[in-house]
Amino acid sequence: MNNTREDIILNYLIGALSKDEARAFENELEVDKEMNSLYEEYREIYTFTGQVTYETSEVDAAWTAFQTKIAQPQKSYSLNWLKVAASILLLAALTLGMWFFGSTDISLTSGKVVTQEILTDGSTIILNSNSHIFAEKFNKNHRELSLEGEAMFKVNKGKNNFIVHTANGDIEVYGTEFNVFTDSKLNFTLIELYEGSIGFSFNDEVKILKPGQRLVLSGDSLSISSFKTPVGWLDMISCQDAPLSYVMGQLKLSYDVQFNVSPRLLKERYTLNLPKNDLSACLAILNQVSGKNFALIENTIVVK
Repeated sequence: MNNTREDIILNYLIGALSKDEARAFENELEVDKEMNSLYEEYREIYTFTGQVTYETSEVDAAWTAFQTKIAQPQKSYSLNWLKVAASILLLAALTLGMWFFGSTDISLTSGKVVTQEILTDGSTIILNSNSHIFAEKFNKNHRELSLEGEAMFKVNKGKNNFIVHTANGDIEVYGTEFNVFTDSKLNFTLIELYEGSIGFSFNDEVKILKPGQRLVLSGDSLSISSFKTPVGWLDMISCQDAPLSYVMGQLKLSYDVQFNVSPRLLKERYTLNLPKNDLSACLAILNQVSGKNFALIENTIVVK
């Protein structure tokens, strides 16, 4: 691959080009089909991972090696999901774990690393750090599991619907791609749907989500809105117009810390990017964006 082209795409995506350079690049995209195709590929990768710095050949090689390692028949994944899975193999900050569950009990906690799971029905789960999935049994005829924390799901279609239980409500899946964050102590859940259809059971009602919609449940309040940029947490914490509850939840998962922030502040919404390897930098960025004074005291984030 031409590194100069990749550098231009990367700098454009992260906003590092000048106005004139960005305008020239956009003009080139309109007339250069090859560049436009390359840009769209890396834009999709960046949307999910925040990374576009590896070669396409490396991604393909990593995915081939990954499939050989797990000795499973090759599956047909959408481009987005393939690139997300392959990128995890290439990110040094993440550890990839693969588990194949039979018709048995499931109980897995990811610990400090992001982990990828493949279930017996072929569905794939990317489990965020310090998150937990569990089930008394799981097989193609009984596709139910519980989640505490956060996970991204790629659910294969089957005769029986796939159900994700959370402390705040149940998600019924009809074959789809989506992200779920849930925290029982906060009584908070955030769901983003990328493809397909899901239903969320709440107060004896079922709320149906369409692709591009985000559901936020905070206490007894539930809202559904559209989003342009998905939340991200693979190698950085990326939020667009997300409640502070979600930001705090991400810091809790990534850094294994607690927080004590008033419910009123937790409803405020923020757009920001935070590193996953420097809590002090996270708090500094959050303070700059919010105008408040967040601090870590005895492993608990508070507002001073």
